[in-house]
Amino acid sequence: MSVVFDLSYPLRDFVLDMSATFSGKATGISGPSGSGKSTLFQLIAGLKKPVRGSVMVNGKVLYDSRKGICVPVHKRAVGMVFQEKLLFPHLSVRKNLNFSQAYTSRSRISFFDVVEILDLAHILDAKPGVISGGEQQRVAIGRALLASPDILLLDEPFSAVDKDLRGSIIGYLFRLKEGLDVPLAIISHDPSDFTALADEVVFIDKGRRVNKKCPYHDRLTEVLRQ
Repeated sequence: MSVVFDLSYPLRDFVLDMSATFSGKATGISGPSGSGKSTLFQLIAGLKKPVRGSVMVNGKVLYDSRKGICVPVHKRAVGMVFQEKLLFPHLSVRKNLNFSQAYTSRSRISFFDVVEILDLAHILDAKPGVISGGEQQRVAIGRALLASPDILLLDEPFSAVDKDLRGSIIGYLFRLKEGLDVPLAIISHDPSDFTALADEVVFIDKGRRVNKKCPYHDRLTEVLRQ
C-alpha cells in the first residue's frame, strides 16, 4: 500500500509545496504549528483542491491537475479523523460506528473486529456525551475504519486527551496497525508519539519537507532512536 503525492497549495504566509511517498504501515507527520500538516491531509482527502500536482493511493489516481482528474471526496476511500471527534450526539456509539457503512459500496472491515480492537463493546449503547474523551476518539477512529478506507489519516489524535489516555490511544493504534490492513498516517506535534508507531516520518516546516539539518528534525530522530 502506498500514497504518492506532489502538491502545491497557497497558504497565508507561504505555499505548501512538497512531494513524498507513504509506504509503511504507519507514517508519522510532524512539524511546528501552522506548517501545513492538516492542509496536506485535507488535500489528500479531497477536502481542499491543490493548485497543481497529483495524488495517487494504492495505484489509483485521485487527483492530477495536468490530466484534469479530481475524484470526489466520497469516492476516494480515504478515511480522515479530525481533531474534533464530530460524533453525532443524539446517536448511540453503535449507530455512530455504523453511520459510515451506509456510504460505502464495500465492507472489507468487520464491525466486530473494530469493536474488539478498539475496546468499544461496553459502550455501544451509550451516547457520546457520557463517555470519556479517549473513548470518543476511539469511536471516531472506528467510524472512519468502517467506511473501509484504503488509508486512514489521523489529524492530532492525541491533542485533546491527557497523558495517560494518550498512551492508551497509542496502544490501540498499534493494535490497528498490526491487526487490520489499513495504513495509518498520523499528525502529532510530539515526536514521542511516533516511537512505537511509525515506520517512517515526514517532517514539514513552512509547507516543505525539511532536511536533516533542521534542529527539530534532529530532536525527532533522537526520540525515534531511543
